[in-house]
Amino acid sequence: MSINQFLNLYHEIDRTDLENILTLDFDLDYSVLERYVNSQRICPIIELARPEDAEEISQIFKEIYKGTYPYKKMESTDSIVEMIKDPNYYWFLFKLETGEVVGTFGSQLEREKKRGFLYGFVIKKGYHKVIDIFKAFIGCAIYLWKKYQNQILIWYGEMRTNETSSQFFTSIVGMKPVAFFANKDIFFNKKESDILQVIYAQDVLKSLRKKKQPQIIRQVLNSYTYINKRFQLGLPIIKNPKLNINQEIVKDLYEKIEIITQEEEHGNKWIIILNKTSKSFFKFLHNPYSKNFEKSEYEVKSLEELNCFLIKINNLIEDMDINYFECFVSAYNVEHQKIFHNLGFEPRGYVPSWKYDAKNKLFEDQVVFNYFKDNLDKNMKVIPEVKELLDILNIYEKSS
Repeated sequence: MSINQFLNLYHEIDRTDLENILTLDFDLDYSVLERYVNSQRICPIIELARPEDAEEISQIFKEIYKGTYPYKKMESTDSIVEMIKDPNYYWFLFKLETGEVVGTFGSQLEREKKRGFLYGFVIKKGYHKVIDIFKAFIGCAIYLWKKYQNQILIWYGEMRTNETSSQFFTSIVGMKPVAFFANKDIFFNKKESDILQVIYAQDVLKSLRKKKQPQIIRQVLNSYTYINKRFQLGLPIIKNPKLNINQEIVKDLYEKIEIITQEEEHGNKWIIILNKTSKSFFKFLHNPYSKNFEKSEYEVKSLEELNCFLIKINNLIEDMDINYFECFVSAYNVEHQKIFHNLGFEPRGYVPSWKYDAKNKLFEDQVVFNYFKDNLDKNMKVIPEVKELLDILNIYEKSS
C-alpha cells in the first residue's frame, strides 16, 4: 500500500478540515482490519502538543522505560519544548475524555531528504487494551501524510522487536519492513534489534526513481530478492568487481587522517574521520546509551580512502566497545559495497528510493550495511513478513 492508496482508503476523513482531524471521534473502515482489531476500544482524543505539555511527555517516557530510554532528549522537558516549537517536529497527545494523557507520539520532517520519521509511539501501562492504538496511529498518520502529501514522499520508522503491535499496525497502513538493525538499541539495559519499515508515495518507486539498473554484489541479492518481491523493482545487475586497492596508499592515508568530534546534547557526539588534503570524510553519530554509531554519511574520492576510513571505524568500534554500526551505501556502486563487505559489514536490507538526489530530482536505492556485537535474542517477537526478511538474511547464522 502506498501513501496515496492509504489516503484514498480513508478519503472521507481525508476530506475534512485537516486541523479538525485530530479531535474527531472518527469511524475507520474496519473491513480492512476486522480480523485483527477490536473496534469497541476507546478512540482517544488526539491533540497537538503545546510547549506546556513537554513535561508530561518526558514523564511518560521516564515512567514507561524506567529511565532507560536510549534517546535521552525524549526524557528532557527542555528538549521536547524545543521540538514542539520547531516546525520540523510534531508531537501528539492521546487523551481520555477526562483530560488524562495516556500516550504520545512524535515525528520529524526531514524536508531536504523528502522523508518523515515516525517515532516514540507510547501508551501508558494499563491502557494498551483500553485505547484503540490503531485509531490513534491512523489519526496522526492521516494528519501528517495529507498535510505534507506533496513535500514528504517517504515515511519511515524503526520498530522494536520486543513485541509485535507496532510492527503490525504500521504494516497494516502500508509501512513495510525493508531492513534489519541487529542489536542497535538498548532498552531496560538489554540489547534489542529494530526493523526499518517504510511507506512511499506512488511516484517515488516509479517515475521519481532513478532509471539506472541497480548494480549489486552477490551478498546483497537476498535482501534485493525480498524487496523485489514486494515492489517489483526489476532485475539487478550482479557483479563481483576486482578491487585494485593500493595498500601502501591506505597505510599512508591512515597516518594522515584526523578524527574530529562535535558534542551534541545529552552526551551524543558526531565523529568525523577527515582527510584534510582531499576534504573526503566519513561521519556518524555516537549514542553512548545504546553504544552505537548511526546516521552515517561519507564522501570519498578513491577506494583507498573508503578502505582507510572503514579500517579506522573498525578500530573505533573495538576501542569504544560499540554494539552496532550502520551505513546506507549506494546500490549502484559495487566497489563500495564490496569494500564494506570485505571489512566485516554485512548487507541486511535493500531500501529502494531512499536517498534523494536534489540535483536530478530523483530517488536512489541504498543498501544497508551494518555490524553488530554479541548474539541476537533468540526470542524476538516479529510479524510473519518480518520473519520472512530475517529468514532470507540468515541472521542467526551470522550472529557473532
